Amino acid sequence: MPRPPRPLPGLTGPGRRARWRRVVLRRVLSAVLAATSVVLVILQLRPPPEPVTPVVVAVRDLPAGSVLTEADLGLEGVPERSVQPGALAAATDAVGRRVAAGLARGETLTASRLAPRGPLDGLPTGRVALHVVSADPAGVDLLAPGLSARVYPVAGGPALAVAATVLATDPPGRGGTGSLSDPSPRGVVLSLSATEADAVLAGHGSLEGPVTVTVVASAG
Repeated sequence: MPRPPRPLPGLTGPGRRARWRRVVLRRVLSAVLAATSVVLVILQLRPPPEPVTPVVVAVRDLPAGSVLTEADLGLEGVPERSVQPGALAAATDAVGRRVAAGLARGETLTASRLAPRGPLDGLPTGRVALHVVSADPAGVDLLAPGLSARVYPVAGGPALAVAATVLATDPPGRGGTGSLSDPSPRGVVLSLSATEADAVLAGHGSLEGPVTVTVVASAG
């Protein structure tokens, strides 16, 4: 009976060339298996991708006082461990709001960068809102919601409060411009601790009438 032909005679045959091909094939297979093992080890040791959280960012430079629109804002994925406290996750939470401090392009928008909607918006626990009349009406133009301020008695002396936050300012009076030549009374709504508010109320220098003090913007 004739012997059946060998499969793949170029590899399984008895000749020298067939033996050489078998050696080369074994080496190639060994290299492939080794490379596969290395890849599997790397995949096991490499940590999985870190989850990202979408945050609202400015898509252009925005000066202080800008009223935000949808065209000013975008979303960017940020690793969870890098998300800033108070970062906004939806542009709708900021559209129509005014920024209290300027934003650079690509900067994350946080709740603290937005001017309050009203004097009591976001007032922290333990703080009170106090309306005072500024002894310098023109100086009110230097104040804006979100700024830090120091409060002094009109007669001079140590500060009555050093960590006040401006919540709102009165517009110029209808009867005047609020300039030095036409000093219409203007006030400021301040966020103060209860202790600071007590000090301002006790030390503003008048037992009657509005609380009149000197309010000076500070660096915080």
